[in-house]
Amino acid sequence: MSSFISRTCRTAFLALVIAVSGATWAGTAAFANTEEAGEFLMSLNREARTQFDDPALDEGQKEQRFRELAERSFDVPKISKFVLGVNWRRATEEQRNAFLQIFKEVNTQRFLPMFSEYRNQEFRVTKVRQDEKNEDVYFVSSTITRAEGAPIKVEWRIYRGSDSFHILDVVAEGVSMVLTLRKEYATVINNDGIDGLIAQLREKVRSGTTEPVITTTAQ
Repeated sequence: MSSFISRTCRTAFLALVIAVSGATWAGTAAFANTEEAGEFLMSLNREARTQFDDPALDEGQKEQRFRELAERSFDVPKISKFVLGVNWRRATEEQRNAFLQIFKEVNTQRFLPMFSEYRNQEFRVTKVRQDEKNEDVYFVSSTITRAEGAPIKVEWRIYRGSDSFHILDVVAEGVSMVLTLRKEYATVINNDGIDGLIAQLREKVRSGTTEPVITTTAQ
């Protein structure tokens, strides 16, 4: 994966972490019809602070709480189908289930270690708009204030399901996280097949190499 793609993914992952651990809502009357979408991110903030700032929780408990929070907040099945693209249809049921499980673990390992370092960064929701083509989909614009450098602009794509909102994508520095993963995974599958991709992700989880080394200072 190129350094640009790596940097984009790290920024997107940072945005995800900050959003669930330190957000402020800049809503106005103009957002009256879409404010629930922005409030969805704020509810993640409140729950994350309650869970991850609890000194009574050990690392294992924090990891389990984070896994539960992530599984409720992100539509992993939809994201998985998209990032695999046509390969999802080609995959066997066994391969699909294996990918879903390891994809959850990969993202848990990426996000959890960063909470303590980045949870106090300011995340500010600035605008929410409804998708003109799908009334259940919303685009939530936000900014992240870094320790140094200009704020980072991040846009979230979320949708209203039957029970709650769910995150589908994060666009940081103008690049979609799910599109980036789709390209990366397609390259691996073309070379090593779906089983090869699953094996590589398992190895990253086992070795801990999915942890991104990111910073909020200017690059």
